[in-house]
Amino acid sequence: MDTPQGNLDDLRGEIDEIDTALHDLIMRRAAIVENIAAAKGEQTASGMRPAREAEILRRLVARHSGPFPRASLVRIWREIISAVTAMQGPYSVAVFDDEGGGLWDLSRDYFGSYTDISTRSARRDVVGGVAGGATTHGVLPYPSEEDDRSWWAGLWSPDAPRIVLRLPFAGIGNARDRDTQALVIARIAPEPTGDDRSLMIIESRQETRRAGLADMLERAGLQARLVCASSDGTPQYLVEVGGFLDSGDERLGRLTEEPNVERVRIIGAYPVPLSETSTF
Repeated sequence: MDTPQGNLDDLRGEIDEIDTALHDLIMRRAAIVENIAAAKGEQTASGMRPAREAEILRRLVARHSGPFPRASLVRIWREIISAVTAMQGPYSVAVFDDEGGGLWDLSRDYFGSYTDISTRSARRDVVGGVAGGATTHGVLPYPSEEDDRSWWAGLWSPDAPRIVLRLPFAGIGNARDRDTQALVIARIAPEPTGDDRSLMIIESRQETRRAGLADMLERAGLQARLVCASSDGTPQYLVEVGGFLDSGDERLGRLTEEPNVERVRIIGAYPVPLSETSTF
């Protein structure tokens, strides 16, 4: 008859076997990534693909069962993904230094414990650093109507970085500021995942009221909401749109035909966070 200690030893031995198998698979995954990096050749931009990473995490969360927390599952995979991304090319993050420290916490939680993360005291320095190649990613506060420092207006140029991610992606984690929301910019083109939101700037000829802007968006066939407006010079409005938009979307053509619209620019898109879905 087995003793309780004998049962414990057997169970611990089984855990050791599982740990070894997991470690073997991690090393195998890293070896495959090395082959991918070699096939790509020398990289001048980050190998991070937020859309692909979102699809991986969504698939794992959807199939997950049992008592192990989904948030911890995502954290483990975020560490793995960040580590192998760094194997493929440049990978560094500049974070706007908000007073509460919430942006730093969100960044470390998502980009991994050993990723090169540094702070910048001004929003424009985050945007400029990514645009100039000093860092591959920038983390900035999600704009609000009360914020008159419209960093997003700096993304107007076709060559500017693009918004590719919204944080937190999988819950707030251990962030000190529980209400912190952020957008991530990078010098990569956003890709669709099937569940996305796009961000665009509308420049108008004259200042437009919220209701008038909503009417224009509805006539164009866009499910959208005004995030905030720039109070610096020419009237510009940051708008979030449901779905993934590209420059050839016919709805943008209808929007630009509005008499008060001067021009429109898509400045990025992001996968809808897991924390906003019913499966997480």
